[in-house]
Amino acid sequence: DPGTMARSSAALLPVVLAAAALAALVFNVGFGAFVPSPSAASVEAPAARFLASAAPAAMSMASALPAFAEEIDSAEAYNRKVMTGVSVCLSLALVLMGIIIFYTRRVVENKWLN
Repeated sequence: DPGTMARSSAALLPVVLAAAALAALVFNVGFGAFVPSPSAASVEAPAARFLASAAPAAMSMASALPAFAEEIDSAEAYNRKVMTGVSVCLSLALVLMGIIIFYTRRVVENKWLN
């Protein structure tokens, strides 16, 4: 019976919410803060921190090198801007046409035009 299922799920909702709140409270109290205190954090030598940050910095610079490889002339930059503008306008026009078609079909289904 659908009515019995709706009542049983409605009665189950507060129990599930209470269990989730209790689990969140236990998790938060049991594990403490999300970030350890400064005294608990390990102290590294400055050289080790420098070497640890050098590799990601080198990788990010290496990935940026192709951007510096060639310059784009002004005609190409203009063409890219025009193509971007045209694509944005066409996308907006397609969305507008979809909205118009959707509401036109809804009006025709309601026999508003007859």
